[in-house]
Amino acid sequence: MAPLTYVGLAIAGLLWLYLALSYQIYRRAFLPPKPIWLDDFTFTPLEFQADYEEVELATADGVNFGAWHFRQPGSPQTVIISGGHKGQRQGALGIAVALWRKGFNVVLYSYRGMPGSDRAPITFGIKEVLELQAAIAFARKRIPNARIGLLGYSMGAVVSLLGAAGEPGVQALVLDSPFSDLRRLLVENVRSTTKLPGTPFVWLAGLMFWLRTRSWISACSPIDVLSSLEPRPLFFIHGGGDAITSVNHSRRLYDAYRGPREIWIVQGAPHTGAYFADRPLYVERVAGFFARHLGLDVSSHLRLVEEEEVS
Repeated sequence: MAPLTYVGLAIAGLLWLYLALSYQIYRRAFLPPKPIWLDDFTFTPLEFQADYEEVELATADGVNFGAWHFRQPGSPQTVIISGGHKGQRQGALGIAVALWRKGFNVVLYSYRGMPGSDRAPITFGIKEVLELQAAIAFARKRIPNARIGLLGYSMGAVVSLLGAAGEPGVQALVLDSPFSDLRRLLVENVRSTTKLPGTPFVWLAGLMFWLRTRSWISACSPIDVLSSLEPRPLFFIHGGGDAITSVNHSRRLYDAYRGPREIWIVQGAPHTGAYFADRPLYVERVAGFFARHLGLDVSSHLRLVEEEEVS
């Protein structure tokens, strides 16, 4: 076999690997999971004996999705919870019920592409912000004089940042494990898992994403919208052992924000793991933050947090 043939085969092999790895990044990041029969066998607020209603909402671009409204009649304080990447709303039932028991109305919703919603690509907040906007509109219509705070996890924290930038009526945000820029996050993850330079693969995956959605991943850069959130209070929470979204993302956002802000780094906790590291403390800190900034008196429900408990 001629040397040029070997060179051609080597180039073809490298090109195939480049395409395959780039598609794998695209598939894992942007394609929703396939429905399975177990999707119908999950917990709901009923198991927690909560006062709630199941609601069906629709986005401005015509995507139908489901939500739960945990009701606190007579209380305008409302927390809207946005879950993480490829996460179902059932995954946030623990914190949702805890905040409801503290006296808040809570709205917990599903994203496009997830069980109970219309199929659509995942966009890391670029389009999911439309679900949040519909949830906010629902809260304003259903809850008189609603005072709205947002709680988001991972991708949901980014949805909350992007959504609040266009919703001046949102009064406070709790952001658990956010990323500061989607392209940076993807490049970091490719480097850490493959030991290869991430930029070329993320570029091609981003092109695939554009061909499917007509959106560029550069449109998902929460750090660029921070000035639109001032002077609203932000509370950043991050696990010090997060191997998916480095704690440096929260630190970068915290340092860049010029409004009132707090940050809580939970040492050793993995991605979105602060809640599981100490559930009672997490609930008290999040409920206390929202109580201060949404005007809810929960003093009879909150325990004192000792200084040594805060890491």
